Amino acid sequence: MNIKAAEELSGVSRQNIRFYEREGLLNPDRNPENDYREYRQEHIDTLKKIRAMRMLDMPLDQIKQVLDGSISPATAAKEQIQRLKAQQEQLIAAIRFCEEWSTFQTMEAVNVDEMISRMESPENAQSMFQKWVEDYRKVVLAEEKKLFTFIADNAVTNAREFTDALFAYAEKNSLNLVITKESMYPEFTIDGIEYTAERIYNAVRGIPVATIRCKVKYPEDFEPDVLENRKKLMKLLNLGWWIIPIVAVIFIVLMGRNVSSPLERWLMGLSLAALVAVALFRTWLFHFNEKQ
Repeated sequence: MNIKAAEELSGVSRQNIRFYEREGLLNPDRNPENDYREYRQEHIDTLKKIRAMRMLDMPLDQIKQVLDGSISPATAAKEQIQRLKAQQEQLIAAIRFCEEWSTFQTMEAVNVDEMISRMESPENAQSMFQKWVEDYRKVVLAEEKKLFTFIADNAVTNAREFTDALFAYAEKNSLNLVITKESMYPEFTIDGIEYTAERIYNAVRGIPVATIRCKVKYPEDFEPDVLENRKKLMKLLNLGWWIIPIVAVIFIVLMGRNVSSPLERWLMGLSLAALVAVALFRTWLFHFNEKQ
């Protein structure tokens, strides 16, 4: 059966199926004629087992050990109980601080120094934020692999110059890059990962500079194993964290003008929204990592 049928029978999305394959938890057959993946009932059973253990929030490395027989389900369950109890302590600590904050009607009533001191104590800081930090790291690493840009040393006006620019970038960064399609929209691999590229001209002090934007060909294969809503928030944070203080300063300055007209407030809000949208789009386009 194909991946669509495997998705329907197992209840696991095709993105996660590919992710589990990449992590070595699942090894489907390959059709020798077209190299397409082919799944059998035993693969569906494995996916269901993975799904059940993931619903218990069991980490992938331990799931892999259960599947290959390195540890028993009983051992894995006991270790997971300890992790869940630690997470329970994290949530209890976070709830306790939220309950304290819920009693304050104004920020003046909050003893901020004392509160921060307790929140930053080793036991609380680690328990409250460690999981979020780990998940954020996963998201950032995945996004960097899915999309990157660099500035070409020379003008890129034809397919040959595009290829030269890619090889120059690969040599500079010690990458194993192989061109699979030479054109103005070339395709290539880096360590076996398939990418496509495009040229974008970006003005630097009024001078057009060729920026090469490279995207992974199958981005769904690189989605991190993070809860969906949390992943969306972290992707947005990864793109736009630096916009928040800028918008806040602009908002404070504009509010200092004592804007009272509803129309002016509406226009101000629209302008700020447009600023954020443009900044986020450009950030997504160039993904923070332009390299000279």
